[in-house]
Amino acid sequence: MLFGEFLLNQGLVKEGDLVSALDEQQQNKMPMGQMAVQKGLLDSKDLFKVLTEQRKRLRDANDFGRIAMEMGILNEAQVDELIESQTTTNELLGNLLVGKGVIPREKLVQVLRDFNSACVK
Repeated sequence: MLFGEFLLNQGLVKEGDLVSALDEQQQNKMPMGQMAVQKGLLDSKDLFKVLTEQRKRLRDANDFGRIAMEMGILNEAQVDELIESQTTTNELLGNLLVGKGVIPREKLVQVLRDFNSACVK
């Protein structure tokens, strides 16, 4: 079970508040291409090539990593590294909910303990 689902099931957040926080989390995620350049995995010329190809493929518009691999610009290990980096650099859902005033920080700490206990079982 995901943390957001746990919060909903416990009646601690409204669905609209959760969706809003998840949307914000997604919007603030660094694009994979920008992260690849920052990490030195590709240069701006290769970034432009992948983005150009990505725009041509409307149905694959959100699949930068797969397109870069197909083009031979990135390998699978590099894409996996970028995905992991994107995941760890995201603003945590709990922090977003606290920042929006949806749940107090003290309650978040307690709920995280409950969630972790439930996941261990």
